[in-house]
Amino acid sequence: MSTRSSWLPALLIGGIVLVSFTGCSDSSDVGLGVGSDPLGGGDPATFDALPTLDTTRTAPITGDNARDRPRSQNAWRFLIGVVDDPVPGTGIVEAEGYLDFAGRSTLPSEIADPNAPDSLTAELRLTTDYFHGTSTTSMEVEVYNLTEEEDMDSTRATASFSADPSPVSVEMATINPSDSLVTIQLQQSWVNNNLGTLRNTSSDGADFEDEFHGFKIIAPNSEAVAGFSSSDAALRLRRVASGDTVTADYSGLKTFTHLEQRNAGDPPSGYRLMQDGIGAGLSMEWDFSEPPLDTLESDPLNRAEIVVPNDTSALESFTPSDFERPQPQGYRIIATRASAPDAPSCRAVGAVAFSDANEACLLPLRPSAAPTAALVPDNVSRPIFEQSFRRVRDGQSPVFTTFRVFVADRENTSVNQGATIQPGLPTTLPVLVPDEGTDPKPPRAALTVTPL
Repeated sequence: MSTRSSWLPALLIGGIVLVSFTGCSDSSDVGLGVGSDPLGGGDPATFDALPTLDTTRTAPITGDNARDRPRSQNAWRFLIGVVDDPVPGTGIVEAEGYLDFAGRSTLPSEIADPNAPDSLTAELRLTTDYFHGTSTTSMEVEVYNLTEEEDMDSTRATASFSADPSPVSVEMATINPSDSLVTIQLQQSWVNNNLGTLRNTSSDGADFEDEFHGFKIIAPNSEAVAGFSSSDAALRLRRVASGDTVTADYSGLKTFTHLEQRNAGDPPSGYRLMQDGIGAGLSMEWDFSEPPLDTLESDPLNRAEIVVPNDTSALESFTPSDFERPQPQGYRIIATRASAPDAPSCRAVGAVAFSDANEACLLPLRPSAAPTAALVPDNVSRPIFEQSFRRVRDGQSPVFTTFRVFVADRENTSVNQGATIQPGLPTTLPVLVPDEGTDPKPPRAALTVTPL
């Protein structure tokens, strides 16, 4: 064995827990091991390299235009309401929803005829697909006209749009978010004032879309945030004529969610808080000049995984019986490439360029790890660390300087080169990441090596 076999005392002195084994072993506290492939050579050993942790915040994209949406992005939602999650540090989060509709090329004659009695009624029809908060009360909602046409596509949650000061929904309109389909009635005066616009049809619907700017929807006194499917949202016109009911739906086109947080305190001791909607994430950095990574420059690397756990048990301990909080369906890890001109590309380590300049890479995650962890599998983690070890040995910087982790409530999938990168669905969900202890372990790189 070479003189570099001194890595073992260094690990013990540095407080690293070392697990030696021959064959396959599951070393993860969240049920995510180092894999089932045989490990070759010598007496492999698995240990955890812990990164330096910090917080980061980037307002998420919460705007969408169905007409410009990539075909692979087949779901979107907008949120309304107020939630005060009992998990410490989450604060009070308020969501304002914005909704605009596509025009129509035709209307039923009973609705289109300008000489017909003005007996139309209008309602918003929304399909619930998300709920976070107290589940025992209904929500009072208010709907307002937007004052001008807005470009909501790829808009971030910090934006907001101007609206008329008076609501157009009926007084004391309420919805029960536990219903799969909810309706919000609009005032008859709004219908009468907008008959010309509502009956304005064209081959591509553009005339209606130019005149109609959409709605702002809020539930300012609620105890929960509800989410509604953008694709299923509709503005329905209804007319009862000669005992028959005739309807016409304008389908949802553009949606957006504005999110604000207030009264946020500190997270529970021993944890870092990630929170969607407000964009609170976790940043990680590995120092290759410090133990244990500085001892491994020449040891063959058999396997590697990057694991960021979510302590779902701790989250549940803060949850009363009448409070609902879904589990996040996925996460996102974005790695920042070293500034050196010879740094490997995203593609070289099995990742996807997250920016045009290729300075950030989106790391594919193992889908089955969510919601209890964000996990970068061996086929991506091992090239990252192998190339970083080689570069550090040659006096260069590691492949990546920083790894940023966010909640992205969309199922994690293995991202192929050239695939469309989908933004996470808007949510208000918190995640508790342990930053100390052993059950569960904190974020780490689980590395399996064969000492020389």
